Amino acid sequence: MLPGKVPPEILQSIVFSKLGRTDADVILGPALGEDAAVIKIGNQVVVAATDPITGSVEDVGWLAVHINANDIATFGVSPRWFLASIMLPPGCTPDQLGTIMNQIDGAAKELDIAVTGGHSEITESISKPIVVGFMMGITPIDKYVTSSGAKPEDAIIVTKTVGIEGTSILATEGGSYFSREISKDIVEQGRQLRNSISVVKDGVTAFQTGFIHAMHDPTEGGLANGVHEICDASGVGCELENDLIPLHDATRQICENLQINPLELISSGCMLISCESKHASQVVDELDAVGIESVIIGKIVSDAANRKIRINGFWEDLSRPTSDALWLALKKITSS
Repeated sequence: MLPGKVPPEILQSIVFSKLGRTDADVILGPALGEDAAVIKIGNQVVVAATDPITGSVEDVGWLAVHINANDIATFGVSPRWFLASIMLPPGCTPDQLGTIMNQIDGAAKELDIAVTGGHSEITESISKPIVVGFMMGITPIDKYVTSSGAKPEDAIIVTKTVGIEGTSILATEGGSYFSREISKDIVEQGRQLRNSISVVKDGVTAFQTGFIHAMHDPTEGGLANGVHEICDASGVGCELENDLIPLHDATRQICENLQINPLELISSGCMLISCESKHASQVVDELDAVGIESVIIGKIVSDAANRKIRINGFWEDLSRPTSDALWLALKKITSS
């Protein structure tokens, strides 16, 4: 298998068939395209998600909080509790661990989250720090959405720009490489995209409009994979307009330089939203009112096999990435 997410067909055949005992309080368990689990506790539900940070070193603690918080926000729920397993390679110093914890503490305070536990260890199995986060939120039993609710004729909205996380990682990790290729100003803009990586406000604001059928956080595999995942979860297809998909100039230039597809670059920082088409403009206006740019990029269709994107006036199949473009890009940067 290639670096990145395990392919969906392998998840279904190997992972999803081995899930322990059946529990009636698990409203939503592991499924294609879903960002978290939903567990009933009385008249409320806990929304719980876990994700590792493996592609970044400099911001690993900060990213661990935000990336896991984003998964909770796709349900329209505010994240509340965070746990982290911190794995460090031999030779790491207490100061390096302190840096990671300062990042976790800072990010948690930004989002009003309590860090409630975790684990830390030195292991010879890795060569760089890895943080595996676990996030939870809580909400009344009827106050959330999932990735599986997209309906035919829904409008597809995306917030901010695509490739935010990938651009930030590449600009940060590849500073010396890009100093020979791209202007310092553009690289710095790419680094600063890290400040837009949270979609907590995006998800909570959109959900509160009352018009949302599904939301999804397009992480590994970027927007392209995220759209496939929301279609997988909902049993629908899609039609996207390439010209409407928002790209930051730093993302565009970095991806062109590295010859990677920005639609396949890890995109934490934008939210995919499926909503009633007649209310789509209202959702966009509500997001704009809290300072979040968003745009309608296509629609949901009933035929699950029809997943298209219109490029330069011609319809093409929307490719499902086999691996995130980030991994190829990091190889190019480190080998140069």
